[in-house]
Amino acid sequence: MNTIDQIISNITNWIVLPFFTGLAVVIFIYAGILFAISNGDPGKITRARQAVIIAIVGIIIGVAAKFAEGFIKYLLGV
Repeated sequence: MNTIDQIISNITNWIVLPFFTGLAVVIFIYAGILFAISNGDPGKITRARQAVIIAIVGIIIGVAAKFAEGFIKYLLGV
């Protein structure tokens, strides 16, 4: 049987972190395509920059989840 420590680690390592980092990679690729096809159109460039910001936020959330894992374990006394 899994302990609460193992359950929290598994959720972080196998669900949260891969989801946010994988999603960020897809959004970075999308932003790159938007930059490539923008042809200097300010609207498309703005949308591509917003996509990059969203991808960076996704990476930050994934890393924060890893740090939150330790905090949750501390709160639960594990």
